[in-house]
Amino acid sequence: MAEFSRRQFIRIAGSTVLAAGALASFGSLAGCTTSKGADTKKFDNTIKTETETLNLVLLGKDAKIACIIVAIKKGFYEEEGLNIQTQTVSGGFPEAMPALSNGSADVLPFGSIPTCTYVGQGDDLVIFGGTVTDGSECITLIENKDNYKKAEDFKGKRIGCFRMETGHMVTKSWLRKQGLKIGPLEEGNDVEFILLESSAAEVAAVEKGEIDMCFVNSGYGVNAVKTGKCAVAFRPNELIGHEFPCCRQSTNRKAFEEKRSALIKFEIANLRALQVIENDHTATLQMIQEYSGQDADYVEKITYGKDDYVAAMKFEMDPCTDAVVDFYADMIDNGDIENKDKDLIKKHLDSSIYKVALDTLIERGQNKDFYNGLLTKYNKQNTLGL
Repeated sequence: MAEFSRRQFIRIAGSTVLAAGALASFGSLAGCTTSKGADTKKFDNTIKTETETLNLVLLGKDAKIACIIVAIKKGFYEEEGLNIQTQTVSGGFPEAMPALSNGSADVLPFGSIPTCTYVGQGDDLVIFGGTVTDGSECITLIENKDNYKKAEDFKGKRIGCFRMETGHMVTKSWLRKQGLKIGPLEEGNDVEFILLESSAAEVAAVEKGEIDMCFVNSGYGVNAVKTGKCAVAFRPNELIGHEFPCCRQSTNRKAFEEKRSALIKFEIANLRALQVIENDHTATLQMIQEYSGQDADYVEKITYGKDDYVAAMKFEMDPCTDAVVDFYADMIDNGDIENKDKDLIKKHLDSSIYKVALDTLIERGQNKDFYNGLLTKYNKQNTLGL
């Protein structure tokens, strides 16, 4: 696929994700500044005692923002001295991205592809945290679900994808690195990726035999297998051998520079919510179900997995800056970003806000083992000093 201009992005980009309500008020503590990753000492990490406001732009109701849902319902933002205000847009990324860029919103808590695309086109955005890691599933007809184990197995295949789904991009990159040629099969290439408008359209094309497989996310695999015709063949992280960044938390440069304290509070509350998600499944499922309006079986499957369904989404607040740098390079090599400067993304990544939030929670002492575990992961996933 060629690089998309902002106008093309707005016309093509599908909406898929998100949302949450709003809340307010109260105080917090300052965090420590030592870091293996970003140098937090170059910033003022004072966490203000007064209540601050942060504006989020959201896209409807989806469990992908589980940490935000839980933080709101548990009152964590209020306890940290943060007033969360939300604007929910109906036009998906084409409406959300301009709101982030022009400063009418401070945070967009999903979508790595849109932010990377806009950075490549000159927008001054900053990825400072995570929402979900992985999250993608490959759907095939049931009889073909065990056919894709190595790159050679993809030769001659037509693969459905949609622009805002990360799994197809990392798989395309992996296939290319294994020596396969990507492009129309009739032109002598090995694998063809076909852009479709939605997950539903992709799955329908698989069922009709028009394509061999497709990539979906946000737990859509649960719906895809209901007809009994399709199955989840694999998750891209299993195929490529490592996790990859899906939805990220992005802000604009103005908010990054002027609302640092509020952004740290935001991450503190989200990290507290992540601890609840990982340790209190019953309460978490109830909160997500109440928020999303989805049935209990579906919510459990996409959140934790159930029966033979493996949850593709992994909730993670870590910015994973090393992996984002690699993903940005993959987008360039795949032809999704025209600007060939692979180092450009490094100026638009920050792991220090997350690190200060994590240090603050470790200093507080509650659930210390949990947060120390996250610190270990942080040190492995943010080695570039960004």
